[in-house]
Amino acid sequence: MDDYNETPVQFGPDGSLIGIITTPGDGPMAPVGCILMNMGAIHRIGPRRTNVKLARQMAACGISSIRMDLAGLGDSRPAGETVDFRMQAVLDVQAAMNLVGTMLGVHRFILVGLCSGARNGLCVAVNDPRLVGLLMFDGPGFPGRRARWERSARRALADPSLSAFFARVSGAIRRKLLPSQPAADANIFESEAPEDTVEYFGHSIRQLVERGVATMLVYTGSVHVKDRNFDQLGPFANEPFVRQLEYRFIPEIDHGLISQASQQAFMKQACDWILRVIHGDGSPASPALSAVGQSARGARATSSLATKLEHAGS
Repeated sequence: MDDYNETPVQFGPDGSLIGIITTPGDGPMAPVGCILMNMGAIHRIGPRRTNVKLARQMAACGISSIRMDLAGLGDSRPAGETVDFRMQAVLDVQAAMNLVGTMLGVHRFILVGLCSGARNGLCVAVNDPRLVGLLMFDGPGFPGRRARWERSARRALADPSLSAFFARVSGAIRRKLLPSQPAADANIFESEAPEDTVEYFGHSIRQLVERGVATMLVYTGSVHVKDRNFDQLGPFANEPFVRQLEYRFIPEIDHGLISQASQQAFMKQACDWILRVIHGDGSPASPALSAVGQSARGARATSSLATKLEHAGS
């Protein structure tokens, strides 16, 4: 018998959203479900089908999930609302939670957000108490000056040719002398929205910690080259609330989860943490969320995790 069952769903106020609900093939279902959504413009399968693999792996461990396309992405139609994109993402995820609650009787959730999905997930967590866990993969980062200099130096050493050196120097001069002109290598994903500022991030994470929301921050070696003592949290690195977070810098994982090794490493990190959150030890102060199979299914699922990961990619 398969370890999972999958059901395509159409939902939302006007039926414009599309998703796939994955449930365990047999045995008890955990009272906490997972939400998986878009990474940038990639539709709900995630980069290299990582969301598909993760959903099926979680189902093998007794955890239901929905992987969904936000409005205007993948198979979901654009929203008819006039709210901004970030708040629309909140409304879309809330519609997904409503659906899973009606269909499965699951009313608490952990959201796994990759890149832009991490930023959207943070907004959802702030706005909806049904979210009891949030995993942010290469989400907001605010590296300090030393970390930025080190990153620049390592990138320069990666291509020490004279042509590359003069290109970097001329680019820096243009940015200094012509600040009103967009740089040729400007990051199109940079945002000046209030939800993407350091102030919003700090306030939001503090709020989640105070509410007891288990929070895991994963940063990869593709975006950041080195990490010492919470480098990616910059001004918050020494704040007491940071000690309540699960913080991981994993240089071996690439941002796009291109390699099989990166996918396997990420899925193991994610599944291990999700199981710990559900069974009550996903953060230093988190209460137990479930007593369903805590000793039997939980231990069995964790011990067999590495083996199951090898077969979750179909």
